[in-house]
Amino acid sequence: MKLFYMVLGFVAGLLPLSAMAAISGYQRPVPQPQSATAELWFLLATIMLVASLVVVHLVVKRR
Repeated sequence: MKLFYMVLGFVAGLLPLSAMAAISGYQRPVPQPQSATAELWFLLATIMLVASLVVVHLVVKRR
């Protein structure tokens, strides 16, 4: 019975939060474009990830 009251209290506590979220008029954030520097770093990280996966594949294949 304690568990029932605890869950009921938890749900009752969350109800006002959902009502406030509906009233606030949430605006989705607009994603910003990436800079050329960020794209370069992403390219380098991708190349390093693929290279490390190839090395792991070769090491595991030897065993």
